[in-house]
Order: sequence, then C-alpha cells, then structure tokens
Amino acid sequence: MSVANSTPDDTGNRFAALLRDLNSDPALAITAIRQGFPAIVIKDTSAYFDVSAARIRAIIRVPETTAHTLMKRGALLDAAASERIWRLADLAAMAQTVFDDDEAAKAWLRTPNRSFRDAAPMDYLDTEPGATSVRQVLNAIATGGVA
Repeated sequence: MSVANSTPDDTGNRFAALLRDLNSDPALAITAIRQGFPAIVIKDTSAYFDVSAARIRAIIRVPETTAHTLMKRGALLDAAASERIWRLADLAAMAQTVFDDDEAAKAWLRTPNRSFRDAAPMDYLDTEPGATSVRQVLNAIATGGVA
C-alpha cells in the first residue's frame, strides 16, 4: 500500500496513491493501517479534496499540535487516524464510481447535504455509523433512489 510506504503517486500526493491502491490487497490495507500512515498524508488529503488541513484533522481526530509534531518528525499516524484516512479514501472511491467523475465526487463529499442534516458527507466520516450513512445515500443515488 503506497501510503504506508510513503510513496506518493505520480502527482506527489500520497492520498491519491492510497485511493489508487485502495482495493489492491485487503491484507496490505490492514497491515498499513495497523502500522500507520505517514502524518504528511494529512496535507496530501487536504490538497486532494481542496479543503483545509483543519477539516481533515477534524475528520481523523488529530489535534493540530499533534499533527504538526508528527509531520515535523516524519512520524506515522496511529491506527485509528490511519483507519479514518482509509475510510475517507474508501468513500471517495465509492463516490467516484457513483458519479463517474472525480471532481463531482469530491464536490459531493465536501458540500452540505440535507441527508446529513446540512453537514457535508465527508464530515460524517469520523465514525463508522456516519460512514454507513454516507454509503447508504451513495447506494440510493447509484440505484436511482432519493438522496
């Protein structure tokens, strides 16, 4: 898994590499999450979605000072934060499939939606129940249901 090995994709973005390699091997994903993703992936995720790093830190529940220290040291995120990054990538991949367009998927994830009580879908991804809700809405959109 590219993120765990700190290998960015062709654009230099580790989150994009994670998205590319997301389903290559579930065992590798589990190992990578347990090991922890490089903290720099916070900045790469922020750049990928064109949102603030503070928003990504809120989703993965890493305080600003902790994130700064980890990035400065070139350290790894813990398994919980790494899993939240993976969850964000997983739902981004699902949204790309549903919308058949990367930019539309990103816009949908960033934009407040009545289905989520006027919160953006990505802001629900800090918990698994929130991610389940996002998956349900994406499935409804994909099958022509109301969302």
